[in-house]
This record gives sequence, structure tokens and C-alpha cells, in this order.
Amino acid sequence: MDPVPAAKEYCVFKPVSQFSETETPILVSFFTRPESLNGLHQLAAFVTNDPEVVASPWSAACGSLAVWPLHYLEKGQNKAVVGGWDPSARKFFKTDELSFTIPFEMFTQMMDRYKDSFLMTKTWENVQKKINKSKKAWNEI
Repeated sequence: MDPVPAAKEYCVFKPVSQFSETETPILVSFFTRPESLNGLHQLAAFVTNDPEVVASPWSAACGSLAVWPLHYLEKGQNKAVVGGWDPSARKFFKTDELSFTIPFEMFTQMMDRYKDSFLMTKTWENVQKKINKSKKAWNEI
């Protein structure tokens, strides 16, 4: 697939918290393990009402972080992309970690609506217990 031509000379990856008020990211990427990915996946479907909102096309790591998400945006499709499958890039990911990249607009929808979602239920509390077990197992807490 031909990538969307670059809009600027450089592509900058940085935490959302480091964007100034005059900057707006195009995409937001999460690096996450399965239980948290579960929440992101389901929340994306909840806010878009699209059961096929999450795609996982074949690509190198940069493809799932930028090329495919920008391709979908260019086509007017509001899609999330799961990546991290590229064997040559696995060394840059934590054990059991994958990526989840979404358009910034979907990110703001998710932030605006998460309180109305399953994330506020007893069911999600059980998943959070597994998230904490994983963090303990990997010495992250």
C-alpha cells in the first residue's frame, strides 16, 4: 500500500500531555497488554457504534502506528489499528505488548464518553484486577 504523503517534513511522536494548546495530534497510540487493549477495543466500538472499527492489517510496526491509520483517515474511515506483530520490531515492545492507534477525534470521543461505558461496571473491575496482576508480574507496580 502506498502511504499517504507526509504533510510536513518531520513526523513527531510524543505524549499527548506534551502537546501545547495550539497543537492537535493526528493520531494517538497506546502501547498496551491484552487486558487494557480489551478496554480500548471495546470502548472504540462503543463510541463509534461500529463492530468493525478495529482493524489489524499486515504491516511493519510503522505501518500500524502511522501508515494504516492515516490511510483510513484519508479514506474518511474512523478506524483503530492494532499492531506490534512485526517480528523485527518486537524487540522494541515490552513482553506481551501490542499497539493500538486511533485518530485523535476518536480519542476525544473515548475520553468524553468512557463514563457512560462498561468501564464503570463491576465487569470492568474484574478486568482491572487482571491488569494489576499483569503489572505486578512485570514489576511495573
